[in-house]
Amino acid sequence: MRNSTAKKTIKPRKRKNKSVKRIHVSRTSSVPKTLRILGVKAGLAASKKLRRQSSKSIQNVHAEFTSWYFQSVTKPLPYGQVRQIAEAYQHAFYLKKKSTNLPILLPLAHSAAAVVSASDEEKTLGAVLNELSRLPLQEIIVVLNGCSDNSYALAREYPLVTIIYEPERVGHDVGRAIGAQMTTADTVLFTDGDMVIKAEQLAPFLYAVDTGVDMALNDLRSYLPSFANQDAVTRLKSYLNSVLNRRDLGASSLISVPHALSKKCIQTIGYSSLVVPPLAQTTAIQKGCTVQVAASVDVITKNRRRIGNVGKGNSVEQMIIGDHAEALSSLLSTLHAEAEAITEASLLSRVEVARWRNAK
Repeated sequence: MRNSTAKKTIKPRKRKNKSVKRIHVSRTSSVPKTLRILGVKAGLAASKKLRRQSSKSIQNVHAEFTSWYFQSVTKPLPYGQVRQIAEAYQHAFYLKKKSTNLPILLPLAHSAAAVVSASDEEKTLGAVLNELSRLPLQEIIVVLNGCSDNSYALAREYPLVTIIYEPERVGHDVGRAIGAQMTTADTVLFTDGDMVIKAEQLAPFLYAVDTGVDMALNDLRSYLPSFANQDAVTRLKSYLNSVLNRRDLGASSLISVPHALSKKCIQTIGYSSLVVPPLAQTTAIQKGCTVQVAASVDVITKNRRRIGNVGKGNSVEQMIIGDHAEALSSLLSTLHAEAEAITEASLLSRVEVARWRNAK
């Protein structure tokens, strides 16, 4: 005989925050279902087409997706929605295949390239180039400065790579300036050879510039401590943005990779200005370039520890402080000149004063 127990009445739990469900629904329905379905159908069709042609290279997959996307999507979409459509297409194209080496399908209307500055980074350079190869880039400029390891031979294994070899260690900033001048692409993505960043995290920077941003920066605010516990460099970054009337940027700076610039922006500020990143950022904002944060990538914990960048008052910290001083000096000089011009324009000449006094 089964034991009988009294049934307990369980009251339904009340939802404390009713907005949670609404937020969830809005996120999942942010892209029209028809577009996701079209993406799946297009991915299947492209897979069959390229399989017949035996041309399933990453470049051909990118080209096929981009062509379909711009025929099907008539207006710019937020990056999150673009990713949903691209993932639906990719899921169908590769028939649910899971791999970390699949290309990142990203609809770019303009050409894009990447610049990698490296100094004895053979342990990480290969992984960096693997991730960049998953993106729709026309070329990857690798600037090897002061390398004595196997970085040169390693970089030559990648078909998209153009190598610039500088025997002396000129630093990452000079390397980026050299690389930017060597490419003809409309969008230039910058990263370093000692920091492996997934292609999924790099894609938003390319997309931001392709859709109208001139300078797409890395938003580090979520990885920073409170102001009281911040170092001098972080505070300087925030201060410079504040003086530029761009508090919305927080501590975002052209010093931190990854970031991306439009060709128009680079030409406006000048290639040589990239040697001093805070000055380049200041000049871009002063000259009306569109400067925004594009995504948040944790590069603080990934930053490679070197002899020159460890400890309070280290040489790298002093160099960055000097760069900010140069940027602030340039900014103050410009503001002073503008103020003098306004003052001179507002002063009446002696003849005009005499006419005013004698006027009836």
